[in-house]
Amino acid sequence: MTQALHPDRGIALLNALIMVAAISAIATGLMLRAETSRSRVEHLQISQQAALHLDAAEWLIDPVLRADWERDQSLDHLLEGWSLAGFQADIDRAQMTGTITDLQGRYNVNALSDSADLNAVQSFDRLLATLGLPLTLGRDIAGFVQARGPAQTSDYANRPLPLFPAGAPLDRIEDLRLVNGMTAETYARLLPFVAALPPGGGLNVNTASPEVLGAMLPATNPAGVAQLIADRGRNPFADADDFTTRAEALLHPRVITQALAPEGGFVTATDWFEARFDVTLDGRIQSRILTVERSTLTGAVTIRHRRTVTP
Repeated sequence: MTQALHPDRGIALLNALIMVAAISAIATGLMLRAETSRSRVEHLQISQQAALHLDAAEWLIDPVLRADWERDQSLDHLLEGWSLAGFQADIDRAQMTGTITDLQGRYNVNALSDSADLNAVQSFDRLLATLGLPLTLGRDIAGFVQARGPAQTSDYANRPLPLFPAGAPLDRIEDLRLVNGMTAETYARLLPFVAALPPGGGLNVNTASPEVLGAMLPATNPAGVAQLIADRGRNPFADADDFTTRAEALLHPRVITQALAPEGGFVTATDWFEARFDVTLDGRIQSRILTVERSTLTGAVTIRHRRTVTP
């Protein structure tokens, strides 16, 4: 005959089961926390190692651009080594790539800081139209960088984190993301064609994209711009006069007199570059983008701004 379980023994067994479950839950939590901590430490170590590789890569910029300057101080174009060669190397477990691009081949948004510069406004409107972006964006950017400030300051003051535009040229291009109406998609579309440089610099016609060059030349069409770029691909423009002569011969006798040239005019040499290095280490990617200025007197390079990007 089966003996009934005493109530006290049943309660004790239940308590024991509860205690075992609690201990198991605590143990599982501790294991998960330990695993999370280990993953964080591993991620930090990989990030630090990648950063060291990127630090070392920065030393490559000066000799490359200085050597180019020593060869010819009046000419920079897309057939030169700094533009064509790029950089690629395997370092321990890491793979690194690097490129240098000409920032003076892009539209300088700080040209909009001068409210009297109608060429800057009109050429930027043309660039926005080419890129399929709203023209109102040009007014918003101009208001952000001009001393008088934006027309609607409340659009900035009433944000969850209030912002008060400085009313001055941008120090770095990523500040464009703060402009009213600038979405992530719009910023990504605009970024390859713009730079934030000191006002007054010229546009390098040897490196400008079809979109930017076309924005400056209203007297021609995309087919004409493509013809001009194909011509420079065979023989880069030697100087501004050479650009004028060949553009007028290829496109239109008044294509330059009707141009929306920037304040610094059309040039063929560059002082401002962007260097980008990407490191892949243990499946993780870390990038560093640097804005560099090359001295017109010595060719030496100074890093003016750096930012790190992690996908």
